[in-house]
Amino acid sequence: MQIIKSGAIFISDSHENEKKLYFLEFLEAVKSGKIRPTQLFLMGDMFDYLSFTDYSRKFYAKQILLINEISKSVPCFYFEGNHDYNLNEIFPNVQVFDIFAQPVKFLLENGEICELLHGDRFIPKIDFKVLMLLRNKAFLKTLNFIDNLINFKITKAILKHQEKKILYKKHPNFKALIEQKIHNYSAKFIIEGHYHQDEIFNFDKRVYINLNSYAVEQKYYEAKFENGEFKLVAKSLN
Repeated sequence: MQIIKSGAIFISDSHENEKKLYFLEFLEAVKSGKIRPTQLFLMGDMFDYLSFTDYSRKFYAKQILLINEISKSVPCFYFEGNHDYNLNEIFPNVQVFDIFAQPVKFLLENGEICELLHGDRFIPKIDFKVLMLLRNKAFLKTLNFIDNLINFKITKAILKHQEKKILYKKHPNFKALIEQKIHNYSAKFIIEGHYHQDEIFNFDKRVYINLNSYAVEQKYYEAKFENGEFKLVAKSLN
């Protein structure tokens, strides 16, 4: 089991697009040494849409290059989300976890167990089936072939549509929602993104941590161990 080290950085749901380049700025800060993570955990939906399809890779060429450069010297872990998937061939030096590999158990420096995932693993069956179709490689290859024939109009339309998406809305009963699925986890700590709620809940012996969307508030989180206790400390570039 791999260990989450002090100084590890977590960032989630940056939903990078033409009008949201915060993730690019973050990656540039890591590459320049302004931010020095011991490990980098990319918790999914880092892009509005990224897969092995041609235009999405071209659209995010700068970010892809930076991640690949960073991953040569910093251990990087990518938890695929519902907007970014089939990424193994794009990030050869990054440990990529698809939806079926999540949640992934990590050992904390203090000996406790933590489970990490994007957050769309335990959702209603109908929603899950739709996500599986979108991740299907045969479907994506067909989409990519058609997209090439029509000057990438499909991918361009997807990215344009995502620009208008409202990324934060306070969930009226978020704790109750998580309580319904908390039985799916066995570790003391659970860390996920997806919901963009920036909340921490205690359920008996479990601590549930939901990360904020980096697109909403440019906040990332650093792992700290104080007096043997694990916590995530929110930070920003500014």
